[in-house]
Amino acid sequence: MNKELINWYQEKHTGFISENEPSSSSLEQLILLQTRILDPLSQLGTLSITYGFTNHKLLRFLLKHSPDDMGPNIDQHASMELNSKGNRICKRDGAACDLYVKGYEQRMDEIAKYICKHLEFDRLYFYGKDRPIHISVGPEDSRYALIREKRSDGLRVNKKSAKGSATQTLFDNL
Repeated sequence: MNKELINWYQEKHTGFISENEPSSSSLEQLILLQTRILDPLSQLGTLSITYGFTNHKLLRFLLKHSPDDMGPNIDQHASMELNSKGNRICKRDGAACDLYVKGYEQRMDEIAKYICKHLEFDRLYFYGKDRPIHISVGPEDSRYALIREKRSDGLRVNKKSAKGSATQTLFDNL
């Protein structure tokens, strides 16, 4: 499995000194993410994981030090992990990561389109042609894609979305 999926935080968040080890149920989902999404995408270029798996300890650290635009209860980065009260952090099953594909750093719309046409996924969040793509797998395989934009005040807002086969044309006119 791509170690970057678990160790993605080590360069960005050097203040986090604990381990980011997944539970066995999260590991199963991360392997699914690897085989269904990361392996096929790696045929297009080297992958760079900008935000990967996040266990409870790392999540607490991130919420304290860089909480911008996080949705841990729905974004699937915590996979199947439990919080300190023994409840699931994310209410959706599955696993997620945010990534770039080398050579496409300014054309991530092409990667989003490729995913929508060729891969089974749960959710795809697109933040711009030059931004990483959020991609997840899960039992729903909803094939839901959402385009988000930054307003002039810096807030991200939902622009356009599609589900199922309709996602194949969502990125045509960007």
